[in-house]
Amino acid sequence: MNTREKPQSQIQTFVQPMPIILVVDDEPVLSDQLERLLTRRGYEVIIASSAEAALEALATGKIDLVLTDIKLPKMSGVELAHKIKETYPDVPVIIITGYGDLGTAIEVLKLGASDFILKPFTVQVIKDSIDAALEKAKMFVEIRHLRRSLAGKCEFAGIISKTPEMQRVLEIIRMVADSDATVVVEGETGTGKELVASAIHAQSLRRNGSFVTINCAGLPESLLESELFGYERGAFTGAVQARAGKIELADGGTLFLDEVESMSLAMQAKLLRVLEDRRVQRLGGTRWIRVDCRVIVASNVPLKDLVARGQLRSDIYYRINVVPISLMPLRLRREDIPLLVHDFLNHHPTATDRGIRGVTEATMKKLMRYSWPGNVRELQNVLERAVILTKGTSIAKIELQDGSDHSQSDAETVSPTLPFRQWLKLQEKQYILRQVEASGGKVGLAAKSSGVDLKTLYRKMRLYGIDKKDFKLPVPRSQAN
Repeated sequence: MNTREKPQSQIQTFVQPMPIILVVDDEPVLSDQLERLLTRRGYEVIIASSAEAALEALATGKIDLVLTDIKLPKMSGVELAHKIKETYPDVPVIIITGYGDLGTAIEVLKLGASDFILKPFTVQVIKDSIDAALEKAKMFVEIRHLRRSLAGKCEFAGIISKTPEMQRVLEIIRMVADSDATVVVEGETGTGKELVASAIHAQSLRRNGSFVTINCAGLPESLLESELFGYERGAFTGAVQARAGKIELADGGTLFLDEVESMSLAMQAKLLRVLEDRRVQRLGGTRWIRVDCRVIVASNVPLKDLVARGQLRSDIYYRINVVPISLMPLRLRREDIPLLVHDFLNHHPTATDRGIRGVTEATMKKLMRYSWPGNVRELQNVLERAVILTKGTSIAKIELQDGSDHSQSDAETVSPTLPFRQWLKLQEKQYILRQVEASGGKVGLAAKSSGVDLKTLYRKMRLYGIDKKDFKLPVPRSQAN
């Protein structure tokens, strides 16, 4: 009888978040009016009657926008706005004030507030102010929403994504987790193959068992064999006591074989026997040991290519290639870079201790243009180095390998394992990216140069998550003055 319990699904697909607005006012009548107004517009509203209560609400990490009166007991709205900008710089603040405090409100804008609203105000004024502030902070709202949806669940920082292709990957992970089917995860170095494997294990019926990993490329063949199969005492020089292998240790859990493409044909034959018989024999031993483990395999090279080159046995290919998962390189999902950057900074202990909450606009554009040959892992390494060297609360300088910030050609970026329709979509996406970039974010010019109707191009850009603002050229100082 299987005593494993089936967990609830832990992978969340990306949905548009409903912003949470904090209203700070010590006048119950105005607070109630604002709450009714904002609730009717679909926002979730939290009321605080003092700045101190507002700071407690902000500490939960749930607030997406603060709407505060300038006059509050003890701590004023000005002081509150200043504290919010220092501690929560990604949360927009809108000040409500009377005509007598207009000069103070302007000073608050200089401190970093998004806007101020004069009493008495109309519904349209407050609506427009909130919409504008939330539009600018849209990315941060999405990040907070994702963090809340994943709180206390499996860690998915490396595979957080808004792209339809990666959302499909997340859906496959969710569906396959409940079974014991062998999974093959293909993708370039640094795309998060082990992260996917651990996510499958954490959601599966085997989550209480061990998640055992072994990098097949990191060991010579003789050592790899003893690590996989284990050995009895005296099996070889130095074997002073018996030791269980990785396969045996994975009994009741999951065995993750990384970089399986480096495994020799002879070792593949031995592994195939284990997969078919579900039993293993230690080196130097005569006893067969039953094992019940799920196998997940990862490769940097498409398995079909390995079979064609004679580097992978066809019988083991058909045995393990039950559920294939192909991970996109980061350069093909550039719209995820802001999400990944800010999620990393919100999880990195040094960044949180030092209050590093984001990157400058120029830095983000540089990150968006870079080709990321090392994918998400390289992005994390770049950010970690920047966090150590940054003195302020925002990263203004990053070091990219070879100083390069150019994209690779289509021939280098498209994986041959993708289905034809997906390949076509990625080609179309890359073409639109190049056209919008070449036009400096001017969609009309991009549409004209590509011979596409403007409405069609806008629709395609929304489909692929392409924002024209990411490609706008900086205004020369002489023209800006």
